[in-house]
Amino acid sequence: MGNAARIQKLITFPPQLYQVVLAKARHLGLSFGEYMRHLAIIDVKKEVEQLPMVSEATDKRIGQSLKDLEEGRYTEVDPSNEKALSKALGIK
Repeated sequence: MGNAARIQKLITFPPQLYQVVLAKARHLGLSFGEYMRHLAIIDVKKEVEQLPMVSEATDKRIGQSLKDLEEGRYTEVDPSNEKALSKALGIK
């Protein structure tokens, strides 16, 4: 699932429903699309729980990163310092 494909769909809403859903999404700090994905996941929760959300390699990297953080092996970089950020990320 490293380069997971995405599917885009057009959804038509009556204006009143769209406004209510958009307001709810904004109240939660989500975009309209994020909120719709959230609702879909809630609706199919049992089925989704069985699906891997990230690839095995990504899951392994996340686990190692969390272990490194817990054991104090990390470097703080100011994201506004592009030179330091590029160096930390190995970007030339």
